[in-house]
Amino acid sequence: MTERTSIDAEKPQRDEPHATPGLIVALGASAGGLDALDRFFSAISPMPDAAFVVIQHLAPEHKTMMDTLLARHTEMQVRVASNGEKLVGGKVYVIPPGAVMTIKSGELCLVPRPATGITLPIDTFFESLATHVGPRAVGIILSGTGSDGALGSRKLAAAGAWIMAQDPDTARFDGMPRNVIMAGVTDHILPPEDIAKEVMSIGQSGAQPQRAPDNTPLPADEVELGAKIVRLLHGIIPIAFENYKPGTIVRRVLRRMNATSCETVEDYAKYLSSHAGEVKKLRHELLIPVTSFFRDSDAFEALNEKVIKRLVSRRAAEDADTPLRVWVTACATGEEAYSLAILLHEAMQAAGQRCPLKMFATDVEPDYVAAASAGRYDPGKLSELDQDLRERWFERMEDGSWRVLPKLRNSIVFSRHDVLNDAPFTQMDLITCRNLLIYMRPEAQNRILRRLSYSLKDGGVLFLGSSESLDETADNFATLDARNKLFRLQGDPVRLTAMDLLGRTARDRPAPGYRTAKWHSKASAGANAAKKALVDAYAPPSVLVDMNRNVLHTFGNTEHLVRLPMGTATLDVLQLVPPALSPVLSTLLHSASREKSVQRSAPIGIAQDGGAEEFVKLSVTPLDNEDLHDPLLLVVFEPPAAAHREEPLDSGALAQMSTWQAAELERELEMTRSNLQETIQDFGTVNEELQATNEELMASNEELQSTNEELQSVNEELHTVNVEYQARIAELNELNADLEGLTRAARIPLIFLDDKLNITRFTPQSRDLFSLREGDVGRPLSDITQRLDFTDLLERTKEAHQNQQSYQRTVNDDTGGSWLVTIQPYSSRSLEHTRIVISCVDVSSVRDAQRLQSIIDATPGNLAVIDQEGRLTAVNRAWTFFRNENGGGRACGVGSNYLAECQRCAEDDISSRRALHGLEEVLSGRRQSFSMLYPCHSPTVERWFVLNAAVLPEGGAVVAHVDLTHWIDPLRAEELAGGDE
Repeated sequence: MTERTSIDAEKPQRDEPHATPGLIVALGASAGGLDALDRFFSAISPMPDAAFVVIQHLAPEHKTMMDTLLARHTEMQVRVASNGEKLVGGKVYVIPPGAVMTIKSGELCLVPRPATGITLPIDTFFESLATHVGPRAVGIILSGTGSDGALGSRKLAAAGAWIMAQDPDTARFDGMPRNVIMAGVTDHILPPEDIAKEVMSIGQSGAQPQRAPDNTPLPADEVELGAKIVRLLHGIIPIAFENYKPGTIVRRVLRRMNATSCETVEDYAKYLSSHAGEVKKLRHELLIPVTSFFRDSDAFEALNEKVIKRLVSRRAAEDADTPLRVWVTACATGEEAYSLAILLHEAMQAAGQRCPLKMFATDVEPDYVAAASAGRYDPGKLSELDQDLRERWFERMEDGSWRVLPKLRNSIVFSRHDVLNDAPFTQMDLITCRNLLIYMRPEAQNRILRRLSYSLKDGGVLFLGSSESLDETADNFATLDARNKLFRLQGDPVRLTAMDLLGRTARDRPAPGYRTAKWHSKASAGANAAKKALVDAYAPPSVLVDMNRNVLHTFGNTEHLVRLPMGTATLDVLQLVPPALSPVLSTLLHSASREKSVQRSAPIGIAQDGGAEEFVKLSVTPLDNEDLHDPLLLVVFEPPAAAHREEPLDSGALAQMSTWQAAELERELEMTRSNLQETIQDFGTVNEELQATNEELMASNEELQSTNEELQSVNEELHTVNVEYQARIAELNELNADLEGLTRAARIPLIFLDDKLNITRFTPQSRDLFSLREGDVGRPLSDITQRLDFTDLLERTKEAHQNQQSYQRTVNDDTGGSWLVTIQPYSSRSLEHTRIVISCVDVSSVRDAQRLQSIIDATPGNLAVIDQEGRLTAVNRAWTFFRNENGGGRACGVGSNYLAECQRCAEDDISSRRALHGLEEVLSGRRQSFSMLYPCHSPTVERWFVLNAAVLPEGGAVVAHVDLTHWIDPLRAEELAGGDE
């Protein structure tokens, strides 16, 4: 790194922040979010036209350090938000602890966090952002548990804002990102570093998210793309997506292609083949569980008042033993099913009646069925649920989630079920099918409605979504509430054609190049229509069955020959044809499958609805070729006029065939009996093994109970350790506060460095000496300029760090001041590496004092300085020498009281009394100076001294004794010694 020689060169030039940001970027995070935030801000450059707001789940009782921690990873200013603060571009705002934050008119609004109840700070801020900022916002969800942010993201997306989520594979906790992804509103799913790049790109281009509603028609240039996507889905997901509206499928697949950076359907197909986890993500993208408890509360209130309460009361009064049968289709993760179950139980309690309840909740996605069956929900899912209902029907778990009570859970059977292809339930009192039909093509909608109508008993109620209608099945229903989509089945029971019962079979499953969706070309659609017209006009009524006699497809008009019977639904052709045809058809099917040849019957009479009799001939043709996985049988109902030139089987031949069939069935029965006996013996052996296994399981259960007790003990120990850690953290906080107070009270420049010599913290006094600013935390020492004459500071610091020894040097600054610089390495058990603290002590006053001492030492007279009380504070070398030569000892040294010594001598010496009096007047301020000549004879020499004392401006006085022995006549000295000058 090049050395910088000026403050301007030590850091890059920063753009000035904008007073009104053009973009507001809100980042929501929880557990594990600090790492994601660090990665995000490390990758993003300063954006003067964008303000960043960080909303994290913080403990309300602890002071946040988030601003300090994030400041190490960005050059933008990071600050804790305050109430009424106006957002400014180029800055990062962090939510304070114990507060709920919103935005209005470009200002942050803070209110105290409620002491009780569920608080979702990310949802709250996102919702206010959607209301007051809209398309100028970017919502980002990073690592965290729970579902906070999912609801707010939906509202932000609806307002035109960008929504991004951290890739769950890169998050320490993937709960929050996955919930937002499942909401189906994310524009990008990326690691934090790539999210930062997208935000910078949006800030530079001003681009807006391009979202079209799923139900809007496809543009002409996307029709072929839709066909490719449906063909792709047929190969990887066993769901008939050709029944869904093209816009729904195409746009959601494009969303996944965008998230995986795939430009073409072919690229995405390759990506799917090499990334198994992407198939699951695609399923969840296509089958988004958009649901909530009591979604559309007005509709549920109408359902409760007009249907459920009346249904419970009528059932209790008429037939209390007959169970109430309810079916919730497309239940997703179960919120709607549990909402309905709550209403039913509440109605029974209010009426004082208990009715058996059989409730079925189904969905085509197994993961959602599993989640619904578990019955556990994050607090965000229950945030809008009445608190009374929440406490009555849910229990709070240790991890903060809520679980439905066993009483409520046991009243619902959850299972995977495709409402379009699987056999429908029957004799239902109530069916809900909300917000499923809106995603389907019209023909699929009508087929679902016919199947649901068949499932209802007479007088049963159908509950649809707010945007859905009955269409061609409207004649079968009476409207209970048009606004809330409540309809009652009326009239004769609904009968289904075989086509309505058929699932997605090999016959109607498209080949790789075949298109079954609505976007066929006109030529292909015309050809199919012509084929159907030819079959209807010239082909006799026919039915295609498998070897188990199940109907796979019908040709021509078979309504008077193939009808669905009352009761349990079945596709067995022998149960669907008139009774007169069943025994003959059974014989023909058996013979054709055995002989592998066409079998025909004589004309058979069957009764019609008007009482007339109609004759038909039956023929069964076996179909078995390379294109079929399993052999099939084609049953043809021929009118007598279309008799085939081959002779049909007469009654005798049929009887003989029946005899052969009976004999063969008897042989099969005997073999079955033999196999059954062997199976019974095998079952006996298996039963013994199961009993042994059961004993082992009981032993394992006891071991598990013991293990559970041990885990409970470990849990208690962990709780104790957690409490100890909390106390230790509190202690560390106190020590940190003490250290902060010490550094402030010392008022000396201190710089703390990590093991890589990067700055971790510094005191305010260091800013002037080393040109430091708040944003310099995290920068290396080599980047910092200084005012000291210490050019090898970095080398000496490295040397002290490497040798683990302190280093001191006194240096000057650029103003002439003197500083004692100490480089001190330190470490502890909790630190993996040695760190460094550099301290600078101003020793300019010490240097000046030393210089003054040198000056007075050079003075030939005995010089001393006394304070206001007469104590000696400084003496020169001549004074000390005279004191030692004349036996003064400590009495006249620094710290002793010079006035007290004069007072002691004044008792016997008049000169001492005069000196004491003069010094007292000078110290009291009555005189500015005092001088006197006095003798100071030794046993061998006569000496004369003059005493001079003068007041010092800061208090005290300077006292000088000058030897005049060689400069004055002794006789003259005797005369002068009697007075003072």
